[in-house]
Amino acid sequence: MASADEEEYASSPAAALPEHGGVIGDLTGRIARTTRGRGPVRRLWALTCVERRLMWVGGIFQALQALTYIPFTAGLKYLVDDIIPWCREHHVLWPVAAYAAGNLLWWPFHGWCTVRAFSANQHLVRASVARLRRLVVDHLQRLSLGFFTRRGAGALSNQLTVDMGRVENLLHNVVTSLVVSLVLSGASAIWLLCLNPLLFLVAVSLIPPQMLLMRAMGGKLDRLNLRAQRSGEGFSASMVEFIAGMRLTKSFGNEAMIAGRLGDQIEELRRAGVEASVAMRWVQMGMQMANQYMPVLVWCVGAVMHLRDPVATPLGQLVVFTAMLGFLQSGIGAYTSTFEAWKQAKPGMAALFAILDSDEVEGPPPAARVQARPAGAIRFEDVTFRYPEANEPALCALSVSIAPGERVGLVGETGAGKSTFLDLVLGFYAPSSGRIAYDGRTLAELGLRQLRAATAIMGQEPFIWNATVRENIRFGRPDASDAAVEGAARQAQAAEFIGRLEAGYDTICGERGGRLSGGQRQRIALARVFLRDPAIVILDEPTSALDLDTEARLQTDLDTLCRGRTTFIVAHRLSTLRGVDRVLVFSQGRIVEDGSPVELEARPDGHFARLWALQARRPV
Repeated sequence: MASADEEEYASSPAAALPEHGGVIGDLTGRIARTTRGRGPVRRLWALTCVERRLMWVGGIFQALQALTYIPFTAGLKYLVDDIIPWCREHHVLWPVAAYAAGNLLWWPFHGWCTVRAFSANQHLVRASVARLRRLVVDHLQRLSLGFFTRRGAGALSNQLTVDMGRVENLLHNVVTSLVVSLVLSGASAIWLLCLNPLLFLVAVSLIPPQMLLMRAMGGKLDRLNLRAQRSGEGFSASMVEFIAGMRLTKSFGNEAMIAGRLGDQIEELRRAGVEASVAMRWVQMGMQMANQYMPVLVWCVGAVMHLRDPVATPLGQLVVFTAMLGFLQSGIGAYTSTFEAWKQAKPGMAALFAILDSDEVEGPPPAARVQARPAGAIRFEDVTFRYPEANEPALCALSVSIAPGERVGLVGETGAGKSTFLDLVLGFYAPSSGRIAYDGRTLAELGLRQLRAATAIMGQEPFIWNATVRENIRFGRPDASDAAVEGAARQAQAAEFIGRLEAGYDTICGERGGRLSGGQRQRIALARVFLRDPAIVILDEPTSALDLDTEARLQTDLDTLCRGRTTFIVAHRLSTLRGVDRVLVFSQGRIVEDGSPVELEARPDGHFARLWALQARRPV
């Protein structure tokens, strides 16, 4: 019977997950409420219980699969003790032929039950794993940027692939092997107990030592598999860096150094894997020794019983007993295999559920209390922000007002607070204290989705998906028509080079836009922003990686984009800030200067004037 928690979860409207795509925040909230703090097995069971029909169908056919297999072996007793002696006495062979024909005719029904059980169980396993994957992916999208910065792409990727694969293997073992083997083993145990109680007790006397062995080794296996899982996460993280930094590695000629680092991690991964595998092999050998000795012990005791009373213990009974004993042993073997799969999957399951349990979600609710597209007015009121576990605040008592349509340049040395300021504008983080208002409304009133729908960001290295040019531009507004996409490309002066590509708008851009030049990637990113038509635009040094000629051409189009929109421009080339309405100069988490470029340049002792002089190479 399912628990009350499982009943509540399974009955939730969002539980029918595999049939639906998209974000599933309601399901994530329900699973968090009903299973948080429970063990990983109970939480996985709650996910599986959603598919009640598949569980019933699979369970019924697994029971039929097991029960219909028993006659093939159990019938040997009647063949040896009854049919063969009767045929010898009457000098006929047709009963033997009838026995063979009966087995042959029985097999199709057993095969049908087996395939039906396998089909239902495959659907159950894959639906449950898909549900867990979607839960994790959905919750990841709700987590703050700080979570990803701390955890790293490599570790998270390892959890969503390797660890999820181990969870799937565990479910596969339980559903397709353990269940049917235990049913077969249980039915066989009842039959063996009825056939010969004394031999049955002799056989099962070896099972308690096997269980004690697995219990004794459980803690050590947990530690070794946890080490192997963490080694895998570390290696995945290093591989992400290795591939991303290949250009730098080759340009510096440091291939040998990187190979050495990766070699150390590969060796640690090998050692951890070997130690976990060898430890599990010792458990398997102990189990195997008991299993192989079990029929020997049964035959020896049975032989004594047969010699003392051949009628009470006929030879056919011993043959069938040892044959049926194999079914009892199959249950023990399936349990051992599932035990191994569980120990391998346990650390990864804990890591996956730790993601679901993370409270580092973006603070404001995604839904809006007030339906109103932001016009672009932004006000910081005494805002202080400190990153988790940081000693000093990144922003200190910041108060500033931005008018709708105003172009604002952000200037300051690295770590001065510019990026943190923009992250707060976009709602990536909530202030530690103070208030941020958009057109007079707080983010809790406006809602994250409504804010994000009115914003767009364009950085130094625009992110380009490994998809078509059309799909990359349409990312700015997923419901846009092809005509709108092509219109945005013309606004961004990208239509000409797109037309020269091998498949035009259907050309695959490559991973991170690797098949395009830097200028082409920026043009596609600009078209994406034009298509979005945001009220608030953030330009984070979008031209700093371009040559001066390409920068000058792109700057003209950026000026067109920013017209009438609240725009924040982060730039180290101060010459790009000539057209802004005002400049905010950041230093140590504070705004130390605020004014137009001309006003700030005229202040002889100001930060902006000093930076301008350094770039112009003239004294202040």
